[in-house]
Amino acid sequence: MIMLFAMRFELSEHVFVTHISTNAMSKTVVHLIANAHLDPIWLWNWQAGVDEALATFRSAVDRCHEYPEFRYTRGEAWLYEWVEDLDPGLFEAVRELIAEGRWSIAGGQWIQPDANLPTAAGWRKQIALGQQYFQDRFGISPKIGYNVDTFGHPATLPDLLDEFGYRGYVFHRPNESQVKLPAQTFRWRGTGGAEIIGYRIAPAYVTRSDELHGQIDLSVKATDPAFGHTMMFYGLGNHGGGPTKANIEWLLSHRDAFEGVEMRFSTVDDFYKEAEARREILPVVDYELQKTFPGCYSVMHDIKQIQHRGERMLEQAEELARAFATDNQNSDATLGRIDQAWKDLAFTQFHDILAGTSVPTSCVSTRNMQGRAMIVAEEEIVRVSRRYARVKLPGENVQRLVLLNGSSDDFDGYIECEPFIDFDDWSDRWFADENGKPVPFQLVTPEANAGDMTHRVVLPAHIAASGQRILKLLAGPAPHSPAHPDPVNVAAGVISAGDLQLETGPQGIASLKWQGRDLLGAEGLSLHLREDHGDTWVFHETGFNEDIGVRLNELEWIVEDAGPLRSRLYADQTIGDSKIRISVTVLAGKPEVHLHLQVVFAERYKMLQMPIQLATKPDGWTSGLAGGHVERTSGSDEMPFCGWDSIQGDHYSLSLHTPDAYSSRLHDDVWQFSLLRSPLMAWTGDSELDPAFVRRHADQGWHDFHFILRVDEVLDPSRCASISAHQAKPPVVFDHYVGMNRPAWGNAPPRRLWTPDIPHARELGHMKHLDSIADQGRNWEESSE
Repeated sequence: MIMLFAMRFELSEHVFVTHISTNAMSKTVVHLIANAHLDPIWLWNWQAGVDEALATFRSAVDRCHEYPEFRYTRGEAWLYEWVEDLDPGLFEAVRELIAEGRWSIAGGQWIQPDANLPTAAGWRKQIALGQQYFQDRFGISPKIGYNVDTFGHPATLPDLLDEFGYRGYVFHRPNESQVKLPAQTFRWRGTGGAEIIGYRIAPAYVTRSDELHGQIDLSVKATDPAFGHTMMFYGLGNHGGGPTKANIEWLLSHRDAFEGVEMRFSTVDDFYKEAEARREILPVVDYELQKTFPGCYSVMHDIKQIQHRGERMLEQAEELARAFATDNQNSDATLGRIDQAWKDLAFTQFHDILAGTSVPTSCVSTRNMQGRAMIVAEEEIVRVSRRYARVKLPGENVQRLVLLNGSSDDFDGYIECEPFIDFDDWSDRWFADENGKPVPFQLVTPEANAGDMTHRVVLPAHIAASGQRILKLLAGPAPHSPAHPDPVNVAAGVISAGDLQLETGPQGIASLKWQGRDLLGAEGLSLHLREDHGDTWVFHETGFNEDIGVRLNELEWIVEDAGPLRSRLYADQTIGDSKIRISVTVLAGKPEVHLHLQVVFAERYKMLQMPIQLATKPDGWTSGLAGGHVERTSGSDEMPFCGWDSIQGDHYSLSLHTPDAYSSRLHDDVWQFSLLRSPLMAWTGDSELDPAFVRRHADQGWHDFHFILRVDEVLDPSRCASISAHQAKPPVVFDHYVGMNRPAWGNAPPRRLWTPDIPHARELGHMKHLDSIADQGRNWEESSE
């Protein structure tokens, strides 16, 4: 993405590293890395990405044949797979060059992904799929990570890479103006303690022929003299075809043009052999590499949301397949189909896709790929769960509710479901557990707008890791069971349960008390629209500091559900040109507020944010990341998180869990989450665009957000990770029958399905037919009594 733009901007600013002179007694070795950064999707669709891959692979093969010293570096299994499929002869030529050591595979991933937004499972599959492909085709498992265009890198990444035996990681962003590093080559230590050797490219990863001299000069100046080695990346990216003849011939003819410099046609692997030999002299970096293009953390919300939920769903399908497969053959087949679906989501992790910076037409294909992966996940979850129930559960002619938890963590929460009862009244039905004891439950508002034809229940459940629960749905009356010790109460806009009390107000949540202590400040939790005239990426800022234009107000709260297990309030309102519905829910026995936000977004150059003003300035800020967490310091910078975000105060921790928002900031006593942005799509900030062209703004239309705001005495990151995982992949719940255990009603249809239509049909004059139906219903009732 933006290779030429980024390169020229950085060359003009000279923001790489402090210039250091080379040691006159030894030469600085410049490893010349021939490459072509390819964006399979960005300002074009993926089909054009395939075309540029074919052209670039052909060009690189030709250059290898023309220049004996030339060596080429190429990553991304997705590109190789398309070349293998469409041009087997070209693919075979690449295989031969790899065997000769002339063509080097870097990265070992499926694609160059965004590093902040994928889940831990998504990151692991990104690597595993790439490693498997390269091992199968070439007998090679690349161990140097290679994401030269990715917009920031989480502090947990060294730990994730270390799981696969990676030794190094090459990146370009953040540059020196964004994050200071002690050296260009360093030991990057993850939050879990793993170490890999990091390398920051300076000045850029693409080079035209007329820029080679300056590129080499700046590469040399960026070198740590104690190490004495650097890399200089050259070649045209995307549709440019990689290194040109002019590139190569200029380098051959100017090998000795730089005093004190040795230039080698090399590869990333060769450079890392030198780095590993001098590992002990490299400084240690133990922080995240962030603050790059913060607009990418929130723009194009639906792409991010579907990706996150899709990754969680495929992860759940795989967990269920391993925990509940009825035999190895079925398990292997299921896992194979899941891996194939993961290829779609591994591709849509690409940094210009998941960061939301591609053209509108490409997003259509992205959503199709994400949807294809998600329907596979749904199908495999059904296959595994229903096959397991049929094969493993004892036959019993009674309606049962099956609850399966494929996670490696226990589930202790609430589940919602809508058991099918023939469109009948719920009457005095009840749930029995495995020992015949009644399970507490509460009827709540069903999803369908169909009156009492369907019924929805919420009930508490504890399910062991990789475990199951089997509940029976029985006709009443139910045996007596004690009431919940901490029931939920709701009255006049206030919901309370146990130590938790929530008070709503005209702007949102006005007060959140825990053990009598109010955790929120005067402005509570609300929404606002902030002016946002930055480009799609937000190139030149580290956060959002334009004026707040509109604040949510005049909410009138209505009770949706009221009961001992769950109470819910909701309110509808407009904010700017957008419509919102906000609902708050409290569950018995849980120190949590469940917040559901529905938005029809219709803004231009504005962003929707959810600020939470705290009663006091927090003492700490901790963010969940893929595979772990990181402690942060407050400020005005926007920072990405994955799954959960938490602040810590005096003897309390307040954590927000969500699969639907991805960046926040903590500034003084305001903890703020960015939800939606509305710049032009794939817009670099040009304010003089032709207005006659139809230009689309990001994030228009319907959006859903689910949040859990939880209070604890102390922060427990492992519990936060578990809550977020179960929030995104709750237990699988389904009805299971062995026979339907229904009374014989002859030819009469189910009573609740038809009788509501009788009065209207009588008005239309269909008396004879309807009287017959009614008589059949009455006869059935009498016979069943």
